[in-house]
This record gives sequence, C-alpha cells and structure tokens, in this order.
Amino acid sequence: MPVTTKTQRTSRFIDPWSYIALGAAGLVLLALIGSQFFYKRLTSETVSVEPEESVQLESTQLEPQLIGALRIDVRALLPKNTWVIYEIQILDKNGEVIASAMKEAWSESGTWYEDGESGTWSESDLQGGLDVQAKKNEKITVAIAVLEYGNNAGQELEQPVSFKITVENGVVDTRYLWSGLIGSAILGIIAVIATPISGKTAIAKTIQDSDPSGRATVGGADQLVRIKINVKSDETSPRYLNARLVINDSYGEQIYARTLPMHFIFGTEDTKRHQLQYFFTLDPRSSYGFHVDVIPDAPVDQTKLTVRDRNRTLFPVEVVHISPSPLSDHPQDKHP
Repeated sequence: MPVTTKTQRTSRFIDPWSYIALGAAGLVLLALIGSQFFYKRLTSETVSVEPEESVQLESTQLEPQLIGALRIDVRALLPKNTWVIYEIQILDKNGEVIASAMKEAWSESGTWYEDGESGTWSESDLQGGLDVQAKKNEKITVAIAVLEYGNNAGQELEQPVSFKITVENGVVDTRYLWSGLIGSAILGIIAVIATPISGKTAIAKTIQDSDPSGRATVGGADQLVRIKINVKSDETSPRYLNARLVINDSYGEQIYARTLPMHFIFGTEDTKRHQLQYFFTLDPRSSYGFHVDVIPDAPVDQTKLTVRDRNRTLFPVEVVHISPSPLSDHPQDKHP
C-alpha cells in the first residue's frame, strides 16, 4: 500500500495533568512564601498573672485582611512539676468578650532507673493560642486569666504565673499549605513518572542478540506510538551505535525503514548501555510489524524492543506521521 511519511515536531500529545499537578504545587509554594508578607506583629511581651486574676494587654487596633487571621500565641513559663489552667480572652472596646479559649498547661520532670542505670526525663505542654478572623476595624484588648494553679503534689499555689504573649494579625495557618504542597508535589512526581509509560504496552521483546522483532495492533490517526530500544553491550562496544528500524504493514509490506543514531546512556568497565526513542502516528489503526537491527551487532549482549500504544509525552517531540497516500500510484516512502 502506498504511504506518505511526514516528520513534524508537535506538542499535541503532551499530557496536561502532569503540568496541572506541578502547577498546583507551585501555587501552594507561592502561597507559603507569600504568607510571610501578610502578617503584622502587634505586640510581644511577658506578663505575670496572679491566680484567679486576669491581666489585660495594651489595646490594639485590629484591621480586617483578605488573607490571614488574628493569632494570639501564649506560652506558660512554668516551674517543673506544676500546672495551670488559664483562659485567653479578646475584649472589644466595651470590655465584652468576643472570643476566648481555655488551656491547661503543664511541666513535669523526674528520674528513671532501669537495669542499674539512671537518668532524668522531662515533658511539657506549655503552648496555647487563639485564632480569630477580623470582620471590621475595631480596637481590641487581649486578656489572660489564671483559673487554677497547682503542683503535682496536689497543692494549690498562690504565686503569680508568667506568660509570654505574642499577638499578630494576618497570620496564615501554614499546616494546611504544607499538606497541600506535599500532596500536590507527590501527584506531580507520579504524573511525571507515569506519563512516558502511559497507554498500553503492545510489544515488550527482549533477546540476547541485536535484532528483536514483534507485531501488534497499534496506531490510529490521533494516537501516539512510542518505540523504545534499549541495548546492553560489552566492553568492546563503540560509544556510538546505530539502530535500523523497519515497520511493516498488516500485509508484511515495508512502509518505513530508517537507520537512527542511539544515545549513549552510561557505561562501566564491562558494560555499556544505549537507548533510542522514536514516536509515530500510524494511520489506519492496524497490525504492524516492528524489526530492529543494532549496528554493529558483534558487541551487543542484549536488545529490548518496547512499543507503547496511545502514549503521551511531557514535552514537544518529533513525530513521524505515516498514512495512506492520497494518490494510488504514489511511490512507497522509504528512508535509506
């Protein structure tokens, strides 16, 4: 059957999902970086609060922002083996509570003994906080109230408790951004790895020689066929090898033949590896035979021929389009 052959660089077979996933990861990364520029520290100070009393910080003007929230971070500065229950309050200009949160903070330590050895240990949970989304411009006051204070011996303590308080506005909770970044990056990496092996493996032929062959039903006017040739050769192999690729139609007639240079991948003292990938559209979808001859063939220990049907790519690639000739007397297209 007369055919026409045309080689064209095209991006029509690029898989967009790889770039969508990587683009999502990039947007999340930009959000993470950008979140550092939206927050504003309103105050940071250390206060002491008597049990069953409260202390108010200096009032600050709160302004709503498109991104971020008001965050109050409180760290109790406790002696070892004590605990405290405290409340964080946000008061409006009239002294009314508009948001609050309670926290039990504690600090413990001790000594351990095991098999004649000993050491010390310490554990604590001292950090508390409150996030509030500002809805309007208003003056607010942050207050800390100590509800209970005691030690691990069961005693109630009367000493004041110290707290380190930091108030910031426009703070973004980056925990969700980090989760999104990791998830989208994993999806992007999986998509990048999966794209070259997408579609269906039509032929996977490995022989301990230099001339594998195979036949399969592949192609279609809008379907990409990826042909991959992997060669393992011995230490006598030259750095540059060639592969002659021949494609036959369902009647066994040759419709394409070309000698192509292979790419050197890597080599060791005893082994060298070469690879070649080529892309085709074969119209119509039918049974096609593929035959490879590696030149020179003497040093070749192993050749693998892989043909993938309905494949996708990550980048624009050169594609050989083979289709029936519009003229019945058109000569068969061959390449030397």
